[in-house]
Amino acid sequence: MTAVTHTEQPTMATTSSDSEPLNLDVASQAQTQDNLRIFLKHLYAECVFRYQNVTYDTGDPSFSLGPATDYDSDLPENFSPVPRYLENAAMNEGVIDMRSVDEELAEKEELMATVVSATMATNQKEHRLFCPLNFDGYLCWPRTPAGTVLSQYCPDFVEGFNRKFLAHKTCLENGSWYRHPVSNQTWSNYTNCVDYKDLEFRQFINELYVKGYALSLLALLISIIIFLGFKSLRCTRIRIHVHLFASLACTCVAWILWYRLVVERSETIAENPLWCIGLHLVVHYFMLVNYFWMFCEGLHLHLVLVVVFVKDAIVMRWFILISWFLPIHITILYGLARHFSTPDNKHCWITDSLYLWIFSVPITLSLLASFIFLINVLRVIVRKLHPQSAQPAPLAIRKAVRATIILVPLFGLQHFLLPYRPDAGTQLDHFYQMLSVVLVSLQGFVVSFLFCFANHDVTFAVRTLLNKWLPSLVIAPPAGSNTGQMATTTPSRELGV
Repeated sequence: MTAVTHTEQPTMATTSSDSEPLNLDVASQAQTQDNLRIFLKHLYAECVFRYQNVTYDTGDPSFSLGPATDYDSDLPENFSPVPRYLENAAMNEGVIDMRSVDEELAEKEELMATVVSATMATNQKEHRLFCPLNFDGYLCWPRTPAGTVLSQYCPDFVEGFNRKFLAHKTCLENGSWYRHPVSNQTWSNYTNCVDYKDLEFRQFINELYVKGYALSLLALLISIIIFLGFKSLRCTRIRIHVHLFASLACTCVAWILWYRLVVERSETIAENPLWCIGLHLVVHYFMLVNYFWMFCEGLHLHLVLVVVFVKDAIVMRWFILISWFLPIHITILYGLARHFSTPDNKHCWITDSLYLWIFSVPITLSLLASFIFLINVLRVIVRKLHPQSAQPAPLAIRKAVRATIILVPLFGLQHFLLPYRPDAGTQLDHFYQMLSVVLVSLQGFVVSFLFCFANHDVTFAVRTLLNKWLPSLVIAPPAGSNTGQMATTTPSRELGV
């Protein structure tokens, strides 16, 4: 029995795919995905141009082929190749005419007819059967003698694959490539390519995300109950907090459902049911709502410190319109664009799409505006506290720093700290993933702590209530202490300092 070895894939420049959570530099991820697609198109072009007229012979010392074997029907279907949107490229001496590429609607009949005809002619000439040239979206599989297994190194541009491992493709005795028993599509065996250590680490990261979102959800719900339960906390600033916390809580629920019902179930991703696409849209809608309410928080602080005289009813009406209703139209636009883009309308939309710019543009604009508000708020604070203020300069600096630390998670500026992702599988990438878990999944918990649990008005209201019901356990607050009634008139209270 001939041992199965491998053939070297032609060396080409590759671009790695980056599938990080969408709220971490989505525009960069979309560009990476676009570069990957262009690279795969050219890889297919080189595949056909280089190997269309090449027939491998088992006498060639550069490779050897093993006997064909039938794969077990229990092999996981989710390891089947990517959708064949790359296989209909129009060829012109090995160069793709990009104007003629229709990634989904057009099929590859004309090109494949040429390839199959050439293979049949070779079969008749050499009196033996060969499987035709095949590009499965990942690797180029040259024309191969019937009854053999061809092996190649795994592609290095697929996240989660180890390029040191081998992928296999079976050419059956009848001169056709092996087909998966479930999908009935020609199938390449990439199951051995999976780096299981990396897979276990990513599953561990996903579990940390779920637990982080659960902790944030609990803190947010407690904060909302506190804000709504005390009349002394009912002011414009607190109402904005409640809306922000509610949007963050909905986001936590949506992400937990996404990880449990979609990410952890490969069969759901393969079936691509309508409900998982709807869940994808819900997740991104609430993500956009979060950023818009962060923007409104910064805008309100700016209005209080700079404009001073604003009508709360009008402000809240506009804030609700901007933060809850405007994202609906943006999400619908994204959903329609991706629905009619057939390459992106698969696998529960779990992969990156070029249409993510529909979300990334308003998110980036809101973060830039929040950053401007932050700078202006700090400028006003420093000007009011120093040097005319009776308070010494060091105290003013400490308050400005404290306000900055509080406003950073509020505005979501921590996402600017991680604009680029390290190479997958490296120690730096592991550190990046852990840091992302803390900054993303625990954002709701941090915001709850800073703007509820550590808020002076909240602690005063809670101590007052506990003193009423459990006077022996709580020291009564000093007489004349301020409550949330001062929140709309005192700049320091508006900042939570």
